[in-house]
Amino acid sequence: MNNTFEFNRFKNLLVNDGKKYFRNFGTALIVFCCLNAIYWIFNLLFGSETMSPIRFSMLLIWTALAMMLVPEKVYGKANLSREGVSFAMMPASSLEKFLSMFLYCAVVTPIIVFFGGYLVDAFLSIFPFGGFEKPIHLYSIGEIGRMMNDHSGAVRVGEATFNFTDVFSVGMMRTSLYVTILQWAAIFMLGNMLFKKHKAGKTFACYLGIGYVLSTIIGLLFITSGRLQHWMETIEGLPKSELFRIAHNASIWGVIIGILVTALLLFFTYRKIKTQKY
Repeated sequence: MNNTFEFNRFKNLLVNDGKKYFRNFGTALIVFCCLNAIYWIFNLLFGSETMSPIRFSMLLIWTALAMMLVPEKVYGKANLSREGVSFAMMPASSLEKFLSMFLYCAVVTPIIVFFGGYLVDAFLSIFPFGGFEKPIHLYSIGEIGRMMNDHSGAVRVGEATFNFTDVFSVGMMRTSLYVTILQWAAIFMLGNMLFKKHKAGKTFACYLGIGYVLSTIIGLLFITSGRLQHWMETIEGLPKSELFRIAHNASIWGVIIGILVTALLLFFTYRKIKTQKY
């Protein structure tokens, strides 16, 4: 049964995990959905205003925080020597357990927190007071990109000037967002199966540490080898259209690498579930 998939058995597992999910994380879901109301109360007290793009960004942050915590809250005992026996003895294959974990951590949680938060935000925006000038949904992904242009400014390379939306199309921004959500879930699912205690905190610390080490190594390699200077001198002589093409291709490769990394993280999580010893 360890590698098989049977629909009725998987359905029963989803129901069982769903009960545990809402029992262990239901209150947290309500809190995360209502966090944007803090801005509304603050605005009401001090007569200020919070623009929709800021509230949109905060919804993404609340969603990310919820996804950090949910694996430990719902599946925190899955890799423990004694408490994890009940997880091991569940009448389901390793594949079914992994898929159920993935659905609740990477699909159900972001959907509930983001769209629940959106509904709360939309309701609060009805009132003429509170400083929510219009609902979040009136801002498209493209408008968020244009807002980033305004706040980040332009980057000048040689004779070319880059804005955020020159490199990232609306479709690319959407794809990048979806890949980032799945990758974020995969990171904390794997961390939940690797660590015994303080799983979310340790996983986040490792995420920051690995990112810092990798960026430092890559930066040092570029600087010490002289490739950075050579690369900058090369691209400064290229026409603007060619620079845009290179930047766009680099963004595509970034998404592809993100997909591959996410797939590897999910595979390692599945393997850990399958080979976990109790």
